[in-house]
Amino acid sequence: MAADTTPPPQFTLSYAQGDWRADFAVDLPDRPGTLADLAEMVAGHSVNVERLFYERGRDPNRVEVRVSCPQARRVGALLDALCAAGMLTPLPDQEDEPLAITDMSGVLSFKVALAHRPGALAALTAHFRDTGANLIHMRYDQADNPEMAEISAATSGAADVSALLRRLTRAGYHYHVLWRGGEDTDMAEVLGLSEVEAFLFKLRSVLPPERMSALEELFGTSQAMRQALKEFRGAAGASGEALAVSEVFANILRLAAMAQATTHDRFTLRLCGPVRLSERVALYMLTCPEGANSYLLAHGEELTFLDTNFGIYFQDVMAWLSRHGFDPARIRAVLATHPDADHAGWTGRLQRVYGARVLMHPESALVFQCEDRTLGRGPLCGINRPFTRLVNRLSDLEAPQHIDPFEPATGQRGGFPVVGKVTLADLELLALESMGGHAAGQVFFLEPSRGFLFSGDYLLDVSSLSPRDRDALSVHKTLLTSTNTDSGVFQVEMGMLKALMR
Repeated sequence: MAADTTPPPQFTLSYAQGDWRADFAVDLPDRPGTLADLAEMVAGHSVNVERLFYERGRDPNRVEVRVSCPQARRVGALLDALCAAGMLTPLPDQEDEPLAITDMSGVLSFKVALAHRPGALAALTAHFRDTGANLIHMRYDQADNPEMAEISAATSGAADVSALLRRLTRAGYHYHVLWRGGEDTDMAEVLGLSEVEAFLFKLRSVLPPERMSALEELFGTSQAMRQALKEFRGAAGASGEALAVSEVFANILRLAAMAQATTHDRFTLRLCGPVRLSERVALYMLTCPEGANSYLLAHGEELTFLDTNFGIYFQDVMAWLSRHGFDPARIRAVLATHPDADHAGWTGRLQRVYGARVLMHPESALVFQCEDRTLGRGPLCGINRPFTRLVNRLSDLEAPQHIDPFEPATGQRGGFPVVGKVTLADLELLALESMGGHAAGQVFFLEPSRGFLFSGDYLLDVSSLSPRDRDALSVHKTLLTSTNTDSGVFQVEMGMLKALMR
């Protein structure tokens, strides 16, 4: 017979000032009524709740509780009942987790006066259960704030919020509303939202309904996505620097998700060029609605991409090229400065669909495999790892199955090692290895005789931009330069690249 690996229930018993106290944590399903059922079980044993803390956004199932009673047998009987009901055993992870909160107008946060006696909490939570409201945050601590509970609840809509408040008023409760959902409310003030719900609500005003439905399904059915967003949220507070860049990263995640609203019939592409890089090679710049610029190099009957945008734009870009005289079947190679989603999002598709060779830093393969743009390096590796997983999936990155090596070349340019070269007709590009300030697996492509440099998120000539692009830069400049593996190294590299191009 297999051994039972279920961990034993954990609780702490103490005796002080004539009362027995028990501190424990219970695991409950995230649905309306479960907290009320717990409170009624406690009240049924004539035991008083001294402290209860539940934060659905932190853990949708865990409730921390302290109870007290003069009789030890009653406390023991309660613990036995909780154990028999399975409440002291962690719940198994759920792969499919539909979103419970879809309408912010149905969310309410308030403080309510609560008598310190057995059954008071059960009576209060019964009102939420009976109206179908789901408690998503609750803090009650008799020692810290006597006879006052802080609660957030989610209902089906604004009408249900009003009905719940009327019911509490008729029952004689004294309460103060802290926050009530509406059109222009700030979600940062809401306690109890999960990472997924908070993220999706910020997108709801900018994405069309069909795109929102697809995102909700993605997060609702993918435990990996939910876990990555949870890790991202946790890592954001790991240090002062992580906290400072977490909002930047969150903006980029929204940028990647917003790209879904600009595909198909909403897709636009701006083409600039040609610019002659040599007698036989012409360059075109492609600008999609979101993400980084891509470059198409035409040489004879062949086409080569240098950097690609988000993977979600692949079909739209290929269709646009076909309509405007650039046959995608002519694409023979794709170069990428680094393996971020907005620079390498199509590399795998170009390889799979058209047989294009993919030329990148060899370390890029490990970045794709591990889904970690820093490969565990630098002070912000903790927040970069879940960020990489999230942005790759939101933007539909498809990594290449294999990466071809550069042609042999050695030496150094501007302090950067030359790790190879790429020859396109009469154009030779040197691959300079980055020191890793922005991302792992990064190279800069340099044409030394003519002074062309593809720096991949490092250098930008603001004076060359149109007024429209300059306005857009006010948002994107911060996004593109704040996601560095090591900001100190990045600044050093910036200086080296500027000196190289003088």
